[in-house]
Parts: sequence; C-alpha cells; structure tokens
Amino acid sequence: MKTVLPITTSLLFIFCGLTSFAQKIFSEGVIKYDVYINNEEKPGGVYVISVKGGNIKRELAMNNGFNNITIYTVKNGKTLSINMAEQNKFALEMTQEEVNEKNQKFANAKFNSLNQQKTIAGYNCTGSKVTYANKEEAEFYYTTDLLPPADNFISMFPGLKGLPLQYVVKSGNNMTMRFVANLVDNMIIDSKIFIIPAEYKIVTKAELEKLK
Repeated sequence: MKTVLPITTSLLFIFCGLTSFAQKIFSEGVIKYDVYINNEEKPGGVYVISVKGGNIKRELAMNNGFNNITIYTVKNGKTLSINMAEQNKFALEMTQEEVNEKNQKFANAKFNSLNQQKTIAGYNCTGSKVTYANKEEAEFYYTTDLLPPADNFISMFPGLKGLPLQYVVKSGNNMTMRFVANLVDNMIIDSKIFIIPAEYKIVTKAELEKLK
C-alpha cells in the first residue's frame, strides 16, 4: 500500500494537469462567424470578435451595407459603438453600468445540455439550451476547450464555461440571425485596432440624443 499512494498521487497530478491544459482562456486572437439570415443557405454577413489584453472589438458587417463596430476597453471599462454606414461621425460611449442595463434581460441565465455534439471551426462543441428569466430560450453550441476572457465576452451567455461557436439571435420583424464560427485563431492582434478613427467624435447617449 505504501507504494500505491505515490503512484495514485502522481496520476492525480497528471489528470489535473491535462484538465488545466485542455481549458485555455482565449486571451488573444480572433473568432469569425458567418451570419445567416432567416435560415438562408448562404451567409448574409460576417461577425468578427478580436481580443487582446482584455480589450474586445466586435464588428458585424452585413451584405446590405450595415456595419457596426463596438470596442470595449478594459482600462476604463467603457464601450464605444460606431455605425460605419452613417454619415455622421459619432462614436457612442457607454459605461459598464449602461451596458449591464442594456443586457439585463440575459441575467440569471440557466443552461441545460441537449446531449448533442458537433465539430465547429475545428473544435468539439456541445449542444445546449439557455433559458432567461422572461422564459425566452435559445439553443447553441459551445466548446469547453476555450474559456471566455471576460464575463461580457458574449452578453447572451453570462457565466458560460466555454465559448459559443454557434447560436441564434432573434431581432425585430421576426428576423433571426444564426452565427456559425468558421475560424478560431490565437493570432497576435495589433493593439491599434482598438483605437477608433480620428475623425469620429465620442459622445454620450444624452449628447447623441440632442444631436438628432
């Protein structure tokens, strides 16, 4: 028995090491999603999330010309939102409190496994269903091989222990948008992409309302 204990202990360390190695925080890189509108066979746009040092840039570019960029800066906890298609060069600045209020409907999300598996962008993914306090539900697939760099990485899934690589968003006019990842790359990101163009003026929500 004296010889078994050290071996057992060694095996525990090995298994713990494998578990910690398998789950890696997605701290720098890019995730690209194809965006499908209302179950169309061909993508109607692309959604790109870039991450570096806690900073997060999200860009949704649709084939109809819509192009929105949001940039979260970890240093000040603020988010900038830019509609690139608009002629007015304004960047809406939101505090973390304002963003949290906007995403309040996603709070207290509950996840339940669907016992389904598929490979997306090279990662093994598990099917799951999220249910919100207002009884709304959404099905999605996520990988546990990568962990989100922050709780606000994708607001629909607070507290999820993994990265969602396929999910559906319902918007107005009975439109649905299905996001399916086609690339997950731990590439080095240039810090300059988190800086808004110089021609854009940063305004608060109250200031933007006065300008309309």
